[in-house]
Amino acid sequence: MLRSLGEDVLNPNPSVMIALRLAREHNLNKEAELLRELKEAAIRKVQNDEDFSSGLVALYTLALTASCSDPCNVTSNGFTVNLLHLLEEKLSKEIKNFEDKLFPLTNYYQVSLDVLALCVKKRQIPHRSVLTLTDAVMNDTLSHGTGFSVDTGAVAALALRCLIEADYSLIAARIESALQKVIGQIIDNVKGDGIIGNLYSTGLAIQALSTNINLVSLESWNCSKSLQKLLTEIKKGSFGNAQAASQISPSLDGRTYLDVGKLNCAADVDNLTLPELSTSSPPVTERVPIRVQYNITDGLHHTFSYAVNVTVPRGSPLLEVLQEARRADPERFSFKLKMTFWGPSVTSIGGLESDSYNRTYWQFLNGTKLLDQGIGSYQPSNGERILANFTTY
Repeated sequence: MLRSLGEDVLNPNPSVMIALRLAREHNLNKEAELLRELKEAAIRKVQNDEDFSSGLVALYTLALTASCSDPCNVTSNGFTVNLLHLLEEKLSKEIKNFEDKLFPLTNYYQVSLDVLALCVKKRQIPHRSVLTLTDAVMNDTLSHGTGFSVDTGAVAALALRCLIEADYSLIAARIESALQKVIGQIIDNVKGDGIIGNLYSTGLAIQALSTNINLVSLESWNCSKSLQKLLTEIKKGSFGNAQAASQISPSLDGRTYLDVGKLNCAADVDNLTLPELSTSSPPVTERVPIRVQYNITDGLHHTFSYAVNVTVPRGSPLLEVLQEARRADPERFSFKLKMTFWGPSVTSIGGLESDSYNRTYWQFLNGTKLLDQGIGSYQPSNGERILANFTTY
């Protein structure tokens, strides 16, 4: 996470800041640098009307709070922004969209982040916003794709736990019922090796279960097994992406997003040195070619379904498969990308664009199994069939 700092100063990652601040060891210079970048980015996004979704505002709010910096008074270059006021406005628009169209403006992951951040800051959240979240849990709408989203459920569980500890007595029973249900759904996704949902949702799920341990039976979840699985996967390089690392770091340190408002920054010790990277060249290994079948399908309008076999070196990310398919047939397999904290994300294939207003996106699968990594990280194996399916969420 420290090495990722400065890679994109225009889009600093608030999740990385939250994780660094929740850690027991600190590199205070690097954290100060990231805090400055976050403040500058927040003001720029507001001034230039850049994409600043409610969930991203919530993460910025948590990141500044974790740094003992007031999100109500974000100042840089003579300008000031009140992130908490902005977040309240953003959440109101999410709920208004739900009331008009029966789904939020973005998704329930972001709504859960909004409620969590406002609750951590001890802001009074309108009952209709809280009830929208609890109803989403009770009506089984915390989904993405084909089933329950562990990531969304975990953030919702953290938000609901925070609400229980606040004063919402008139709807306390609704909050408690929703919390019990979503914890049960997370438990239902615990696998034998300790993974919860998939590898990359496990960190958030551990936070949710550990903060609600009174609702978790001893036989239903072994926390040590989940933590050990994460440690094993770290050694394999599974969390080389800074965003992925930020999702597991708090759990490994025994902390959660609910601890963000409890940190004592004055007690921080500058005790985390960043070692120099080795300058020696890695050994050259032969890149054995593999064959991958790549399919693209319009799963909504059924206007096309194409397939192509491509050859890439073993160990290549899925992005290289898309690039080879485009070289083979530029008209059918053209694509567009946008950069996210998780890496490159596909927004269009064959001219068919994803659309947040219509809640459409390109879903990637290995056969019938959803990929748990992005196209910049996932490495197909020889003979694998990759499907890009245009669908809704």
